[in-house]
Amino acid sequence: MIFQNYDTGNFFDELFAPDGSPRSHAQLLVDAIGRLPADAVRSRQQAAEQLLLQIGITFNVYGNDVGTEKIFPFDIIPRTIAESEWKSVEHGLMQRIQALNLFLDDIYHDQKIIRDGIIPGDLIESASGFRKECRELNPPHALWAHICGSDLVRDETGTFYVLEDNLRCPSGVSYMLANRMVMKRSLPRLFNSAHVRPVSDYAADLRSLLEYLAPEGLPDPKVVVLTPGMYNSAYFEHSFLAQQMGVDLVEGRDLVVEDGFVWMRSTQGFERVDVIYRRIDDDFIDPEVFRADSMLGVPGLMTVYREGRVALANAPGTGVADDKAVYAYVPEMIRYYLDQETVVPNVPTYVCRR
Repeated sequence: MIFQNYDTGNFFDELFAPDGSPRSHAQLLVDAIGRLPADAVRSRQQAAEQLLLQIGITFNVYGNDVGTEKIFPFDIIPRTIAESEWKSVEHGLMQRIQALNLFLDDIYHDQKIIRDGIIPGDLIESASGFRKECRELNPPHALWAHICGSDLVRDETGTFYVLEDNLRCPSGVSYMLANRMVMKRSLPRLFNSAHVRPVSDYAADLRSLLEYLAPEGLPDPKVVVLTPGMYNSAYFEHSFLAQQMGVDLVEGRDLVVEDGFVWMRSTQGFERVDVIYRRIDDDFIDPEVFRADSMLGVPGLMTVYREGRVALANAPGTGVADDKAVYAYVPEMIRYYLDQETVVPNVPTYVCRR
């Protein structure tokens, strides 16, 4: 019995209540794992790690003398969340990204939230992610952040908090998808009986979102994933998502601006590009606007973007919304733009300038 003498400790345990009994939503999992001998659990863990290695689910670690490529950490015992609890978290994250998008559109246009004294103007202007080059920019459908990665933590009572928001080039979803695939192979009967919410439609949903951003009137918009290249720490994810969506993975040197549009070099000649899922930081996407020494971006890209002839996801300038100081004001943003109280709160944060 793998859970024999298990100590729940002085923290919130997703599987067990403080008295040691399984939580109701985790009962199936506890029973399934509990029936396995310890050796069987270890062998499944080893088999899962071997599968991750075989299919290349790795990430790069810079400055490590042992080696740069690591297998993504995997635990054979999954983390369980009750459906009712997840619905609340889901609602809270949707509320948060809605407010952050309104905030981004505001600070790059009228800056009403600054004029009304909700957030200090100098805090925005001094944020490393604020891009003055993006003032008066009008992304398609007024959406700046299309993909957001908010990090969640729990305290000892089980309350969820948002630790930080990532709105520039959020990374990590491919590892979640791969984790689910390996988990289903490791515990197939459990997934069939527990009615776990699927995630397999993520790539199709992402492609639909990207196509929605394309300039109007295009029946079959051309979507590409723009990567810095194979030496980037998240290159596995770039290639994985491009493959799953059925779109081209390109580097900056594969794209060119000509006649007011973005074109992709191919063996058949130039193909017009309508939507770019960019996985390159703002500083490097266009040397004519941001860093002049960038070899990763596409000269002239921002001009085409401003003219509405290509879409970018996420929009440049979104990094200001995941600034650590700006983070402290997200609850105020939710009240200001949505007239609502925060569903999933920030971790306790103190603003010393107040």
